[in-house]
Amino acid sequence: MTLQAHNNEIAAPQVTTDPSIALLEDHRPPRVLIIDDNPSIHRDFELVFLDESENAELDADDQRIYGTSVSAAAADKRPYILEHAHSGLEGVDKVTADKAAGRLFQLAFVDIRMPGMDGLETIERIWKIDPRIQVVICTAYADYSQEDLTRRLGHTDKLLLLKKPFDSIEVTQLARTLTEKWYLARQAALKLEQMELLVSQRTQKLLQLQQPPAPAPETEPNEDRLPVILLVEHKPELGRQICQALEKENQMIETRDAASGLEQARDVVPDLIIIDIHVPHIDGVDLCRKLKAGLVTSHIPVILLALDAPAERQMAALEAGADDYLSKPLNLPVLKARAANLLDSRRKLRASFHKGGALQPRELALNQTDARFLQRAIAVVEQNLSDFEFDVDALARNVAVSRRQLFRKLKALIDTTPKALIRSVRLKRSAQLLAESKMTITEITFAVGFLDVKHFRALFKQEFGVLPSEYLKQETPPAARSSPVIDGSL
Repeated sequence: MTLQAHNNEIAAPQVTTDPSIALLEDHRPPRVLIIDDNPSIHRDFELVFLDESENAELDADDQRIYGTSVSAAAADKRPYILEHAHSGLEGVDKVTADKAAGRLFQLAFVDIRMPGMDGLETIERIWKIDPRIQVVICTAYADYSQEDLTRRLGHTDKLLLLKKPFDSIEVTQLARTLTEKWYLARQAALKLEQMELLVSQRTQKLLQLQQPPAPAPETEPNEDRLPVILLVEHKPELGRQICQALEKENQMIETRDAASGLEQARDVVPDLIIIDIHVPHIDGVDLCRKLKAGLVTSHIPVILLALDAPAERQMAALEAGADDYLSKPLNLPVLKARAANLLDSRRKLRASFHKGGALQPRELALNQTDARFLQRAIAVVEQNLSDFEFDVDALARNVAVSRRQLFRKLKALIDTTPKALIRSVRLKRSAQLLAESKMTITEITFAVGFLDVKHFRALFKQEFGVLPSEYLKQETPPAARSSPVIDGSL
């Protein structure tokens, strides 16, 4: 009698499924190969597996070994598919053909004594085709010693011995245990593959983070651009004259009222704003006060224009934060010179950031609002030093401005980009750690948010002129003489 797949409704153990390894279901029900030259042995195996579903003793063993209730085990019976080979060569051919077709055997019962190719050679050749197959050697004699088996097959956990004549319980328990073992091993292998893939993807991401990002001209304009001046003037003719006087050395943006002027100032973040005190809707002094109080616009120098210049009006303008005050009728060359002086003074202030040493917001800003902004930005970077994924977008979110506004604000205050600020804070902290701690260079590299020691050394030398190892050899490293990386006081 030959067992067919659609008739083999014999129970197999339940395996808890995992969506991430659903491919294991393609290999159910378990497939068992019987390799023996004795036809009566094949009939015995068929009877054993046909009787298994009615064996209450096996159900009790299931409950004891796997923790499955008898009722649950009975409700989840799954068939085995038995295949038969009457020689070692036929068995090898079946394993080869079925693997090529995507049908894997989980277990093989192999007779040790067969004419031609004996059981041991059969197992060797089967494992060359599919080393995952669990094998049970069936024998009535001591054909091979344990040393012989180890020498031929190596140390393995996929091989057990079954003495003939065998007991039905032994066969079914071996089938349950070894096919379950096959599924668990495959599940572990698939999960390991998933972990290796995740590690590979993560590594790629880390490497990409070490590369300079592609330029974003819409948010990070060219450093060599002309200064941007915003003119808020309600008289078109005067506005045209002012623009013509200044547009050769500057980019001009013109608006007619205070509301649109305030909107443009927040969006564009210009380098200088010129405001007519008598613009509609909002008085120019009030507009100046709003600009100087705004986080994004507080640093922008403002020139106020007025038809008359009484002392009290001029005082109100200066109290509102205006950097200069000119009366009409305008002397355009004087306006041009005043604008150039303000822009130049801001450039000189920004240059102080690049002198090295500690980052002190009080010395890098002209007012409390700007100092607090710088203090907040530097503190946020400090709080995220070891986070290698902390970037410009994260800094912008933490200081509550857009990426564009952050770039323009830092460019105006300290003539640097957000990325350069993050890098500078990291490197200045690393120098301080080199001078004041006992951490190794590798430990400091990771502590300040760099993933590659070689990359860190190159940036450190670019910032301080020496490699970290050379920096340590100096009698009194600069970081040891300087104040903290951030001076939090205002």
